[in-house]
Amino acid sequence: MLLDDDNRKLVAHVTRTLNELVAPLEWSISAVWRGAGAPEARSVLDNQLLLTAQRFINLRESSDEEKQGYYEELCRLFRLRAAPDTFPLRESTDLPPHILRRLDRTPVSVSYLETYDSRHGTNFADRARGALFQFANLVIKSDGTVTPTEAAALAEFKQTLYPAGKQAPADSAAVTRDAGTTRGAGTTGDAGEKGRASAAATEVSQAEEQAPPRPLEELLAELDALVGLERVKADVRQLINFLKVQKLREEQGLKTMPASRHLVFYGNPGTGKTTVARLVSQIYRTLGVLRRGHLVETDRAGLVAGYVGQTALKVREAATKALGGVLFIDEAYTLASGGAGDFGQEAVETLLKMMEDHRDELVVIVAGYTGRMQDFLDSNPGLRSRFNKHVRFDDYDERQLTRIFKTFCERADFRVTAEAESALASVFKILTVSRDETFGNARTARNLFEATVSKQANRLVSLPRVDKEILSTIEAADIPGQEELRACGILEDS
Repeated sequence: MLLDDDNRKLVAHVTRTLNELVAPLEWSISAVWRGAGAPEARSVLDNQLLLTAQRFINLRESSDEEKQGYYEELCRLFRLRAAPDTFPLRESTDLPPHILRRLDRTPVSVSYLETYDSRHGTNFADRARGALFQFANLVIKSDGTVTPTEAAALAEFKQTLYPAGKQAPADSAAVTRDAGTTRGAGTTGDAGEKGRASAAATEVSQAEEQAPPRPLEELLAELDALVGLERVKADVRQLINFLKVQKLREEQGLKTMPASRHLVFYGNPGTGKTTVARLVSQIYRTLGVLRRGHLVETDRAGLVAGYVGQTALKVREAATKALGGVLFIDEAYTLASGGAGDFGQEAVETLLKMMEDHRDELVVIVAGYTGRMQDFLDSNPGLRSRFNKHVRFDDYDERQLTRIFKTFCERADFRVTAEAESALASVFKILTVSRDETFGNARTARNLFEATVSKQANRLVSLPRVDKEILSTIEAADIPGQEELRACGILEDS
């Protein structure tokens, strides 16, 4: 196994990232899992690494003994348990359908972490995607050669990790940059094969590093597909039109209006602020406003330290990561709510300086509750002048929440009967009548979906016969009642 300095650094980086994912993954599993037998977070991550390693090692043009030896060596590096008879792998046609599907869908660890991110405003799911993609790169490139088959499989794996609407990190190709190099001399035929392998690896690398901006029409279609948010959609289109016209004026030699590109997102939790921020970052890239168009999410914990001098360092680090893209600060009002002696004001002042110093390559979007964001903007004279575009995210009504719930069902291969949809509308009516600014909106819909699936499972296990139709159908009896909603924390006690 070729383990040069870059590979050793990569092993250390992936290992460190996976270790940092254990705690949020453990939380997600405990929040989602119903009943006994919940898997351990470390086991979930280890199993995903083992599946990925087996998938790509099996593509090697070597004997089963060599594949097994490399597999065991790789497992030692990452402290995984390698079965002594893994290779030869079973033929894919012999594998059960549920195992085959596991290879071609979003890894379960990523799905769990998406739940954590949606509730805490973090980006652990993206970090898991990056770690898995880097791990696959290491498996492929460590022998110094990348075949066309391996390059194609890696590209397919990337599509699984980063489906439509999920942007791969701009630097994810760094690990494939030296892939395709060869060792020793060979015949003319070998050289041709290695040349094709190198070209295939280069193609994958270039696709990662220089992926073109998404078409504006595609981004707007994704925006329009979001449930509700009519006011938000109109505001984003108005912003796009303004930027387009300013660019046209510049091309014609006319004066342009200096305008801040920074935004304030007002709204309660679960109203799509992060989703829209990610789309806006990509729209800015498509329009030529930003170079990379990526989104860096953070909050007070990611910006404010507990000791003098450390807060400025944390803010500069977060802003530097966002250069060429968008820094999204959720619950930004907490930066101004600490009172005397709090380091939140230091964070604000450092942020303002970074925005000034990098005005052409950094966009900041701050988000939070409407009233509290007004207090935040009043906390420093420099904030209002830089954040003069405000976008209001309205709460979802019961009809829209029902549509969101059905979207979750469709993504998970469930369908809702008419009776269940009626029961669902009644539940959302109860939930929306008593809501306040802490109401979770789409997050509440997600929690209700998870509770419904759990209740459906309890119903199905008692049936004498279960087929595909039954497994995929949500009945009215599966929709939780008020007591069940209170028990799982979806409905507060009145």
